Amino acid sequence: MKNSIQHIRAFLAVAHSGSFAKAAVALHLSPSALTVQIQQLEDWLGVTLLERSPRQVSLTAAGQKTLGPMEKLLLDLDNIVAGSRDLAALRRGVVTIAALPSICSGALPPVLKLFREQFPGVEIRLRDVVAQRIDALVRDGEVDFGLGVRARLGHGLDFEVVMVDRLCLFIPSDHPLASRQSVSISALTGQPMILTGRDSSVRERVEQLFAEEGLHLIPGLEANYMSTVLALVRQGLGMTLLPESADDGRGDLARVPVDHPGVSREIGLITRAGQSLSPAPQRFVELMRSVLDQSDPLPTT
Repeated sequence: MKNSIQHIRAFLAVAHSGSFAKAAVALHLSPSALTVQIQQLEDWLGVTLLERSPRQVSLTAAGQKTLGPMEKLLLDLDNIVAGSRDLAALRRGVVTIAALPSICSGALPPVLKLFREQFPGVEIRLRDVVAQRIDALVRDGEVDFGLGVRARLGHGLDFEVVMVDRLCLFIPSDHPLASRQSVSISALTGQPMILTGRDSSVRERVEQLFAEEGLHLIPGLEANYMSTVLALVRQGLGMTLLPESADDGRGDLARVPVDHPGVSREIGLITRAGQSLSPAPQRFVELMRSVLDQSDPLPTT
């Protein structure tokens, strides 16, 4: 039945006031229009809801039985509308993100800080995981979107480049290579490298770089987290190739660019194909693009 919500509101107004005249004033309707709405509701339900007499209006047995459920229906509807408007206005909501650990430690924190300042009522849930997990989390709908590499994308996912990340050599400041403007991959051969875990996209790319050059990679220590890798480098236990976004800004390590075209990799927004983002995630993505557009050394392409 069309306009059923208005008809239910009309019934409740009469039931609570006990008067067609009072209910008509409250609803800004003429008494005749209100009467028509009540009659249409009764016709739709197939029962009489109100007993009318010259002196008063009272509920029938059917009216008493339906009063509570109708009140709950309108309360639930009002809550849905209010909640939807809050989400649209970004007064509340949740943004769930799956991203590479290097992005979580480098490019994302400034975006997260700015977003929290602008939209304090929106909760952010960040999952720092390896590349293949990002794709699975997005595809399964466990996160709103991912930030990762293109290589493992499959059916059902879209990829849009948002930034370019580059591998750099991180070494102690007193290392002989620290004063160079750049280094080649060949300059690193024969020296132990501190590597990230075997399921890491960074580890995979480092191994590919050495293999493409026909050079022998000497694994030193191995750690899952890039912050741990950097701590090991600080202790003089070796050198490492990590995304420049992994730089924690402490300034006690030298970061030397690597002269090789393969050190750059595209980082993109990974979403479910054919599905648009809800307001809060969409606003986060827009803010992220704005921040990355202004950032250096991680320009968008």
